[in-house]
Amino acid sequence: MSDTPTTRRAANLFDLRRIIGGLFVVYGLLLTILGLFDSQEEIDRAAGVNINLWTGIGMLIFGILMILWALTRPLADELGSQEGGGGPGSDGERPGRDVGTGPE
Repeated sequence: MSDTPTTRRAANLFDLRRIIGGLFVVYGLLLTILGLFDSQEEIDRAAGVNINLWTGIGMLIFGILMILWALTRPLADELGSQEGGGGPGSDGERPGRDVGTGPE
């Protein structure tokens, strides 16, 4: 992968953490708003728990955490760090084993 600004921007644009986080934020907002305006009858049907409100808040928190993760550790930076280096065994060899020797 070449390290041009266009490819870095494309990698960050299609980062699944942003997409999933955005969907959770949208649905979390929807459920939170619905939960704020639930009638007592609907709350009683859910064993006395305002399930829409609590689920919406949970989804909002999860979605915001996913987006923050994607913004603080961009995918293009992570891909760039994996290209050049590599640890033991990155060239196809198993670590801790000499290739040219036979059984001892």
